[in-house]
Amino acid sequence: MAGFAVAAALWVVSGWGCRKAEPPVPVPVAMQEVEGLPQEQPAPPPAASKSPKTAGFSLGAVDPVEISAGEEVRRELKVDRGGVEGAVQLDFQNVPDGIVITPAEIPAEAESLELTIRAEDRLADTQSLSVVIVRARAGDSHGSRSFSLAIVPLVMPKILPPVEQLVRPGDEIVVPVKLDRGECKRSVQVRLENAPSGVTAEPVTVPEGADTAALHIRADANAAEGKHSVRLAAVIAGKSSGTEFSLSVQRSPYRIQAFRVIRLKPGETQEPTIPVERRGYTGPIHLEFENLPDKVTAAPIDVPAGATSVKIRFTAEHDAKERVRSVYIRSRAGSLQASDPIIVRVTRGESGFLPREIGFDPEIAPLLRRGSFGGRLTAHAKAALCDAYGGTPESQEAILRGLRWLAAHQEDDGRWSLKNYGRSVSGCDCHLSDEAEAEIVDNDTAGTALALLPFLGEGVGPTTAPEEPADLTRYRNLVRRGLTWLMKNQVNDPQSDKDGHLGGNTYCHAVGTIALCEACALTGDERLQLAAQRAIKYLMNAQHTAGGWRYGFREAGDMSVVAWVFLAIRSGQLAGLRIESSPLTRAARFIDTCAVGPEPVKLSEYCYQPGKDPTNPLTAAGLLTRQYLGWPKDNPHLQAGCKKIAQAMPPAEGASVGPLYFYYYATEVLHHMEGEEWDLWNHRMRELLIRTQERSGHREGSWSPEGVDWGKRGGRIYATSLALMTLQVYYRHLPLYRPIPRGQPSGTTTTAGR
Repeated sequence: MAGFAVAAALWVVSGWGCRKAEPPVPVPVAMQEVEGLPQEQPAPPPAASKSPKTAGFSLGAVDPVEISAGEEVRRELKVDRGGVEGAVQLDFQNVPDGIVITPAEIPAEAESLELTIRAEDRLADTQSLSVVIVRARAGDSHGSRSFSLAIVPLVMPKILPPVEQLVRPGDEIVVPVKLDRGECKRSVQVRLENAPSGVTAEPVTVPEGADTAALHIRADANAAEGKHSVRLAAVIAGKSSGTEFSLSVQRSPYRIQAFRVIRLKPGETQEPTIPVERRGYTGPIHLEFENLPDKVTAAPIDVPAGATSVKIRFTAEHDAKERVRSVYIRSRAGSLQASDPIIVRVTRGESGFLPREIGFDPEIAPLLRRGSFGGRLTAHAKAALCDAYGGTPESQEAILRGLRWLAAHQEDDGRWSLKNYGRSVSGCDCHLSDEAEAEIVDNDTAGTALALLPFLGEGVGPTTAPEEPADLTRYRNLVRRGLTWLMKNQVNDPQSDKDGHLGGNTYCHAVGTIALCEACALTGDERLQLAAQRAIKYLMNAQHTAGGWRYGFREAGDMSVVAWVFLAIRSGQLAGLRIESSPLTRAARFIDTCAVGPEPVKLSEYCYQPGKDPTNPLTAAGLLTRQYLGWPKDNPHLQAGCKKIAQAMPPAEGASVGPLYFYYYATEVLHHMEGEEWDLWNHRMRELLIRTQERSGHREGSWSPEGVDWGKRGGRIYATSLALMTLQVYYRHLPLYRPIPRGQPSGTTTTAGR
């Protein structure tokens, strides 16, 4: 190519002498072959005449130009003025189409300038050789000079094809770009072409002298999933060359299908085979393990390319303690990373005692009954129960955030408003639109009781609280004021059937009764005991003759209200209140009429009212009442019902909390049952609640009622209360079917039994 320019240079015309202005002399052009290519060449010009006035005015030589599309080349042009003053006008002749030369004037007093020769993009495939004539004029004087201009075709680099790439919706990957330049020395733009919907990449430039770059490819959350053929294009001056490669957009391009429970006895080793689902990625995968229980090990392991299963070796040391952990399998495959949970439980047998920390704690001994409140009284007990049943530091932090939100929305007189909870809070923007909250029940009894229950669930009473975390102690006065408001608004008329009524419909009264009973159990306060007993009395009076409860006084029952009433009655039993047996017998008969499960386990599923279809929320509520009525753990109806509700496990992903009413009851039922179904359910339930909690602004710590069953009636207070009580399940009630340890260190006493 250099020879091509040199050949042209042989025809460069020397500068003409200065002469008076006259019409331009036409330059004849002869066509001849230079190195096999057609080219234009001017005939030698006539000898320049010189004028004494402008003798010496001339242009200096211009170096030959070799250029390709999209390039700019600069050349110096000198002028020997010979005494001529003023600006020099330039005219460029015989310039090939697509070549632009600037500027067109040498400024006054200047003796040189830099010419810019630019080749337009459309010349990418052009090959030609020309002699450009530069004519200069300054007043009456003029001169000229010529130079060779060779247009050469673009030499495009090759892009080495990358390996198959994988990106997940919402993620970004970095694809290394490698050029094989050949004779190309230009800077090169590299861009992604033929990308599927939702996949983008900003072009990158490989500078002159470099041959690598990094292309960032991003898939938005709704990017089209699948395997796509895309193109990496190298672009210079609008001309491109490229290579195709495979880009897979998959939420999970591979998945370690590990969601199961591994039960290890101390001293035991297990090596389960875990399936590896390939969804477009076939390469090797490196696995490491995070959050293993203490004294349990699992070494990192590599899954070979193409393998569809892997054996993971878990070992528990002989002194490993009973506990459960959500272990995260952290996998890496090239630029991809993923995390898949597996539940590892260290256990000494199918059925065991409560953690020793519970049985031997004298502070909680008075409340050590199956299903009772003793586990919430001390930080030590709560930590032991979280270890035993699957609580985490993250779930405990979520609870504290929720309590802070509730505390910020208590009114000065101690109440919480279910509907207008932000009316006395400056700057509160927690409410949804008026339309979204139009149906919320305007009842302060329900709002106050629902807000109090999570504080009581943490063991906070009006005068006592666990020693840790320190935040809990400052909530004692808050609880005292809330309980005081409930008691002040309770009907006090021993001669009336409404004696003990806390206000609102039966739902509202039942929730208020639970709060009074739990506070009574935690404190032993006589005033709380009297108020709780009178609230129980009202419930007994409000029962329908067929055994149920509903919204109104002695109205024919429905399973939903009955379940809340049973929670209140059970709380009264655990607080040591007088509970007559005949209302419970009638209630059991009503629950029988709502049983609509398949034979031979008809009592495994429940409906809203007799004759209707079963639903998951009411099945869970019905099963919890059966547990409180004394069904044993091995009851076949209970076992079948638990399998039914466990099939509706919370989702692994999602930004909405969903059917929280159902989740609350199902979590209580499965917690009492324990076993693998509980461990799997608990992981999904806990992570869903942590994931969907509000994390910013004034709403931080609460849960949105949007998408929550009955959320339009209960609002944000209701959703937040149910979410917090569900997260407290590990210690809110001791398990019903696990024995209380009867032995204890000397000097301590425990109370056992039901």
